[in-house]
Amino acid sequence: MSNFNKHIYLIGFMGTGKSQVSKELGDVMELKVLDTDTFIEDISGISIPEIFEQKGEDYFRTIETKVLQKIATSDSSIVSCGGGIAVKDENVEIMKKSGKVILLTASAENIYIRVKSDTQRPLLKNNMNVKYIEGLMKKRQAAYEKAADIIVNTDDKDILQICQEIVLKLRIMEGTE
Repeated sequence: MSNFNKHIYLIGFMGTGKSQVSKELGDVMELKVLDTDTFIEDISGISIPEIFEQKGEDYFRTIETKVLQKIATSDSSIVSCGGGIAVKDENVEIMKKSGKVILLTASAENIYIRVKSDTQRPLLKNNMNVKYIEGLMKKRQAAYEKAADIIVNTDDKDILQICQEIVLKLRIMEGTE
């Protein structure tokens, strides 16, 4: 499916599998893989938690939009997006104009299991529990669903199964299946 000539943006809450799925999907679709958070860290020269701590979330969200604008004008790729990217309407507009938006979902319990030992999650600092994760997910749910062209639940599936489901849904959407 290397003839896909748009970006594929993977969005969703932290811990839904965006980073891992993007790597495998890049191999399957023969497209390069970009990660908005890595891009931001490269530009800033500091980590995401340090950006949040030193400059705040608003600063981070501004840089995130600039990164997205740059990606949108580059060659087709799989883009693993930060968990809050779809909350900003401007970001959703950029993604919709330049590609397809795939929402990866998972239960709050599974997300907790996946991220509980990760100290690089600024929004979960001192709030690493299922109830807090569930609350934050609910706050973002409408924005995620509004942005999504395709929704794929990642609970109880391996990475290859998730990628196969994404490719199938993209082919159906593009009318090639």
